[in-house]
Amino acid sequence: ESAAAGLPAHAGLPAHARRIIAAAAEAVGAGTITATGLAWLESALASDAVAWETEFGAARDVSGLHAERNIFRYRPLPVTVRYESATSGHGLAELLRVASAGVTAWNGNVQRGTLTVSTAELLPAAITEVLRDAGVVIVVEDAAAWATRVEGYTGKSGPDSGVRLRLIGASAADAAEAANGKPDVALYANDVVSAGRVELLTFLREQAVSITAHRFGTPNSLTGHLI
Repeated sequence: ESAAAGLPAHAGLPAHARRIIAAAAEAVGAGTITATGLAWLESALASDAVAWETEFGAARDVSGLHAERNIFRYRPLPVTVRYESATSGHGLAELLRVASAGVTAWNGNVQRGTLTVSTAELLPAAITEVLRDAGVVIVVEDAAAWATRVEGYTGKSGPDSGVRLRLIGASAADAAEAANGKPDVALYANDVVSAGRVELLTFLREQAVSITAHRFGTPNSLTGHLI
């Protein structure tokens, strides 16, 4: 049952996802998102919640060693999303779907400047507001301004040189040209899908952590609170 049909609070979803769905439902009333697009968005955000709960949001130690902790986990990283047009027939709902995945990757606590949406046209007020409230930076810029932004990423070096660009209906060839082929600028240009285990990957990187959990051979739990 969709939000428009009265599903109370989408109880299984995080707060930011519920607010995004509410904004999308408002956009349905204004005619900027279709009812089909809203239903698809709800399904996608539910998939994100399941993927986060069962895979991406948990740190795991499958080695089971008493004297060492070997943790595998996923960590969020900065991404810039460029939205120009729909890729899979769901219109503006696709942008909301991708942006929500980015917020989910930060577990609802987006750090300042780490999630940016560049859009070719002004977004509806309700959508702009809900994304900004979630910590998303929104900029409206034409193709030339977008190319300049991408070119600016090529000037970064060191640990900040890497950047990921999620393109929604934007040209990967144009972005690659603006980036001068710099390998540190990663382009994600696939069509938007509802599967959380696919879309969340753009905003995450794998991390393995190994910690000694013994003192002269005697196991201890002093590091238990670190991960």
